[in-house]
Amino acid sequence: MNFFKVVSFSMFAFLCSLTFTSFAQNTCEADHNVLLTDFSFTPNSLVILPGETVAFINVQGTHSVNGVNSTVTGESFNNPMEFSFPESEGTTEGTCMGVVTFDVPGTYTYDCGVGFHAELGMTGTINVDGFSLSDLMASNTLPESFQSGYALNSYYSNYIDPNATNDINLNGAEPYTVFLPNDAAVDGIRDDFGDPEISQFDFLGFIDLPAALRYNIVEGVYMAEDLQDGQLLMTTYGQNLTVSEVNGAFMVDDATIISTNYTADNGVVHIIDKILAPSGLPSMSVWSVIEDSEEHQFFEDAITVAGYKSLLRKQSEMVGNSQSPEGPFTVFAPTDAAFQAFAQSAGTSTIDLLYSSLLTDIVGSHVVESTYLSSDISNGTQLLNYENDYLQMTVNAEGIFVNGIEITVTDVLAYNGVVHVIDAVLFEAADIPSPVGTCGTWTLNMYDDDGDGWEDTDLYVEVDGEIISIENGPVASSASFEFAVDEGDLVSLYYLPAGFGGNQYYSVVDGNNQLVTSSGQQEGNSIGLLACPSTPTCGMIEIVMTHEYGDGWWSNSLEVYKNDVLYLPIPFYFNYEQTTFIQSDNEDVFDFVYVGGQSFEPEYEGYRIYGPDGGLVINQDISGQIPESTVDIKFCEDQSGIEELESSQIKIYPNPTNGLIDIKVSENFLGSDVILYDVQGKIVGNWPLWNGDRLDLSAYKEGLYLIELQSKSKKVRSRVVLN
Repeated sequence: MNFFKVVSFSMFAFLCSLTFTSFAQNTCEADHNVLLTDFSFTPNSLVILPGETVAFINVQGTHSVNGVNSTVTGESFNNPMEFSFPESEGTTEGTCMGVVTFDVPGTYTYDCGVGFHAELGMTGTINVDGFSLSDLMASNTLPESFQSGYALNSYYSNYIDPNATNDINLNGAEPYTVFLPNDAAVDGIRDDFGDPEISQFDFLGFIDLPAALRYNIVEGVYMAEDLQDGQLLMTTYGQNLTVSEVNGAFMVDDATIISTNYTADNGVVHIIDKILAPSGLPSMSVWSVIEDSEEHQFFEDAITVAGYKSLLRKQSEMVGNSQSPEGPFTVFAPTDAAFQAFAQSAGTSTIDLLYSSLLTDIVGSHVVESTYLSSDISNGTQLLNYENDYLQMTVNAEGIFVNGIEITVTDVLAYNGVVHVIDAVLFEAADIPSPVGTCGTWTLNMYDDDGDGWEDTDLYVEVDGEIISIENGPVASSASFEFAVDEGDLVSLYYLPAGFGGNQYYSVVDGNNQLVTSSGQQEGNSIGLLACPSTPTCGMIEIVMTHEYGDGWWSNSLEVYKNDVLYLPIPFYFNYEQTTFIQSDNEDVFDFVYVGGQSFEPEYEGYRIYGPDGGLVINQDISGQIPESTVDIKFCEDQSGIEELESSQIKIYPNPTNGLIDIKVSENFLGSDVILYDVQGKIVGNWPLWNGDRLDLSAYKEGLYLIELQSKSKKVRSRVVLN
């Protein structure tokens, strides 16, 4: 027989005889046995239940049992509890080294501390496989609460990190009651942050999250039937949760317990519908602090209109949220009373102030990068605000002041900074311009049909060559901006969309609510709008510049000459199409000069020009052909001495309209069809055999449309704006 087979067989028989012998040892009775022989524990891996016992029996050689520190590295095993037995000599009948009761769930590692036995592989593990609170929260047993369960396991168990140590161990033997927010509660909080980059795992980086999670954990086991109205439960954070009964349902603080009594070996879990937070921890964001304050309604609106809302909701102190580097912030928040006093001193109203061209400057004056608590501010400190102006801080026996204005409430903490309340506005009232000029006030109305705002799209408002405001459009469906115009002012609007604008458009009306210009439901500039023209106007001409592949004209441009004088050059930087509206007066003569030769493949460029009646006058939008200049174009003849309309004319009243319109046109068009086009040239309405009746457009969306009538020999068109 092979020598190795003989030895193996003999050892097997020897171990079997020892096993039976060890069971006979009354002094070493246990639920499980581990035998020690030369260089091995048998079995070297064991799975037991909490509360079961393990006997260590030495049957061969000199050994010890060490469940404290690794004999090889000297580092702690980090066992849920420590155990060890000193050296002993093995005997044929088995030497009982001792019995250990394993009450605490977890994984236990141990080795032999004699000689080089551990280095030669004499190590073992015991897995006390109890069903702990950590197991429960990681299972599919709890309804829709993975996010909170993962957070608690991350900080307060060794379930995710076996080497984690903490005074609270949800995977240990100590009993706890956990109030666990469901996923809907966590999702609601994430939505409130307003930062789409934040994920549930980013939440784990909150500075105060470990402390806040302790407020969800109560020592001891409280089943649903143990809860009582008015009961106080001391949390591991050190503050009490208040139990109340409302309409038959139990609540902890302001969270309703929606599902109860999910048990584990070491406690119970109740599911709640809100996030719990102890007092003394920061609010959600500096934006939330202002939004929740009843004394800061105007400042809340101003932040929204000025486009600061998204910024002040950023969570710069989130670990891993590197795509949002802005912040943290210090915000000096004037009260509503402060803004009312400020508007009065500026000779305006708070409504006009909200749409002032300087609103962005006003809001930015109150925002500072970085967190400055009152304890961080000393006399003479200067803080740079978002308008690149320094705020002068003063600290004396009377309090803390910013630019001489007292801070009435200090240190309202937020996760992304701090808010200080002030009772005056950090801006000079004298710098607020009057919205009324010698030609009155124009109102710019901005719309978004999708209701999600203009996002990064900008609309530059220029008066006589000076940019007076950069408007970001509505944050939802609509917004307005008023500005003063003087007689003879030349107003231009430059629309710079972020990508394709979609259903973004604008209109401008004068002080009598008469339409000055409209972009229609498409992207477009409105350039050269003359305020209070001294001569009668015949309407707006429309210049449509195109590029076949959406690249714009780059360095090329179209120069418009009015009565032999350069009126304005029109650039076209990108996109497929750009529309510019220009006012035409009676007897005006226009030249349109194509300035080319500087862009690649100009044959893809083109332009079309429509007269005030909507008819196509010039077409230089021909595929494969470089556009040419056109000169000596007169759009309007002086009609001041003519009482009756000629057959080529059409008038629509009122325009803009809320729905009902009258059409004044030559009798030659009675009995013809009336066709309604949208701005894309699609037919959206048709009234056959029109007999002069009033038309109702109230069923159509707001925007710019084209009305067309056609007799046997002639066609007339006119724009109509539906408000």
